[in-house]
Amino acid sequence: MERKAAILFLFLFSGLYSCKKDSPAGYPTLTLNSPYNLEYFNVPGTIHVTGHASDSRSLTSITISLTNSQSIPVEQTVSLTITSNNMDFSCNYSLSDVHLSSGQYYITIKAFNGTNTTSAFQKIYIDALPTRRTAIYAITRNSAGVHAWGIDSSFKVSPSLSYTVPGDYSSSDIDCYYQQLYTAGKDSGNVNVYSVPDVTPYWSLPATIGSSPFFTNVYCNVDNEFVSYYLGYIKCYNHRGVLQSVYNSLFGYYPIKTFLWSGWLFAEQKDISSSQEYLLSYYASTTASYQQALLAGPMVAMYGYDNNDLFVFGNTASSGAYMQLYNINTNLFFSPVSLSAYGQLLSVAQVNENTYLLSFNNGTIYQYTYNPNSIVPYIGGTIASNVRYDSINNQVVTSAGNTVNAYNYGISNATLVNSVILADSIRDIRVLYNK
Repeated sequence: MERKAAILFLFLFSGLYSCKKDSPAGYPTLTLNSPYNLEYFNVPGTIHVTGHASDSRSLTSITISLTNSQSIPVEQTVSLTITSNNMDFSCNYSLSDVHLSSGQYYITIKAFNGTNTTSAFQKIYIDALPTRRTAIYAITRNSAGVHAWGIDSSFKVSPSLSYTVPGDYSSSDIDCYYQQLYTAGKDSGNVNVYSVPDVTPYWSLPATIGSSPFFTNVYCNVDNEFVSYYLGYIKCYNHRGVLQSVYNSLFGYYPIKTFLWSGWLFAEQKDISSSQEYLLSYYASTTASYQQALLAGPMVAMYGYDNNDLFVFGNTASSGAYMQLYNINTNLFFSPVSLSAYGQLLSVAQVNENTYLLSFNNGTIYQYTYNPNSIVPYIGGTIASNVRYDSINNQVVTSAGNTVNAYNYGISNATLVNSVILADSIRDIRVLYNK
């Protein structure tokens, strides 16, 4: 009897011991000492993070991250080296994302013991990196190839900002978010993507040399890089050159200019065998075509006005330039003003959704406002093949022949402030900002 009691005792004891061994672990203890509440930091910069973490059994991990008000990480997560289950920690956390905006954020620390996590956070304030112009790129082409000339802050051509690629030329664009410059060939040149301003080849798309063009246009919108192919489709790549989607053209047509706006991709589509052109819209997310509208002639530029309208600028075959406001819902064009008396339209720059600068071959750049509706001479004495508006410096940048000019922008006039002359005629100009 005594033996049975002893066995029963041992069984109950071992059961109690097993329950204790398998019981849930507690939570780590975590203290955050620095940074202090609402401490200010700049981007780029460093946050010195210190604190203490402990656990009665063990610490598996300690991580540091920067989160926004929705507790979403907006910078890298740093894992600390665990030295013991009762440790002080110190880390210089780097603020390297130049796209962080000014505002309140949280330094968030998490300690994990293999089962449970304890979190601690401190509210801080971040001052964003100011946006500034890094360079102006002028694109030229001669027998040696396509040249990207970098013009620095002193308005001088800088060899360290410039590069040359072989082949011919159809178009170019710049992606300030990812710091990339794109140039596309036509029938003997590749699409070449360079990191700028450090001028490093990043990725490229090869062209097939033939009797017809291969590439017809390149257009960048943050991480959507649209390349138009004469073969009848538009391919969208990300900034790393990875194919994301393909948009097919109308049968017998090829795409040229593209524009991403309000969830739609708009594409100028030209008939291979005639001068007829359409504006075709696609669902940007699915690549399915939506509707088409007949264009008055070859397009010069497209700009968004509001969520349901965009401005389309171009030239007709016989009656000069045109400007039309396209309504997405009705698939109709409206002409707020006639441009037929001004000659051939060369380039258009959007100052804001209501104001545009239009360059003509009559030697004048006009300023157009939609509301109130008016068009007036703005800069005279220049046949500017390219016009860009630099919103950060409030300047108008133009190219005429082989000369790049910069004007201070005023409501009713512009003042020339800088010029630089290149060896060859300029095909395009693009403004690079630091983010």
